[in-house]
Amino acid sequence: MEYSFDGITYSDIFSLAKDFYRNDRFLQALHSDELIDFVAKEDAFKAERIEKLRLQSIPDDVMLFRAAMILNPFLPFSFHHHRFESLSDLGKYMLSFSPSPDTAFLGLLRYELITEYMGITRYKDSHKEEYEEVKEIEHISRNDMTYAYYCMGYYLSKSKSIIYDHVEYKDIYNLTYFLVKKEKDLNALGSYLSFSPLLKAYGKYTSEGGLVDSYLHLCKELDESKEHLDAFLEKRKRKLLEDNLPEK
Repeated sequence: MEYSFDGITYSDIFSLAKDFYRNDRFLQALHSDELIDFVAKEDAFKAERIEKLRLQSIPDDVMLFRAAMILNPFLPFSFHHHRFESLSDLGKYMLSFSPSPDTAFLGLLRYELITEYMGITRYKDSHKEEYEEVKEIEHISRNDMTYAYYCMGYYLSKSKSIIYDHVEYKDIYNLTYFLVKKEKDLNALGSYLSFSPLLKAYGKYTSEGGLVDSYLHLCKELDESKEHLDAFLEKRKRKLLEDNLPEK
């Protein structure tokens, strides 16, 4: 038996599953008896699981993700028109939208799809520590979604830099230096950065953590943003001199 959709003919459920992330119209197909009949011919249990899935009240992207994993649990991580060859690539993609998250990918955290994927693919069996950390970040998302989003991006990617408005900065010093030169309202800038979930996540998962904590503390303690920005820059300069590193 074969199944045809959007001009493509599929001869098995594995080739069908790999295309689910590409086309939102597959959501319509999931609710058709024709697709269920095709799946049932190859695997009645999977057809039953698809039927139960389509009764759930969940976002389209989440339903397509789960349907694809039911049909083929060996797929690379695929979500919202994107396929990632590794979880590191997923993390890099999430960070690429800084300082605002990709709202579609907040669903990964809300529905805990990354640990779900780790479980289905047995990834968690050989990466138990990583699985537990991702699980903890998903738990954080229940109270602070944006912070958890950046934590996930940094943890999965192992990135050490900051991407801000499509520009990659080597560290927080370079980012702050650029923003101070660009931004006229330093008070507003300082207030924004002092509560930035991006900087908090960056500090948590990079070696700059101590400097970020010092900076955020200054932001909360001092009244004028220009003062604490200058203080932070001076502190960073002294550290570079002490480490005999060239300032950039």
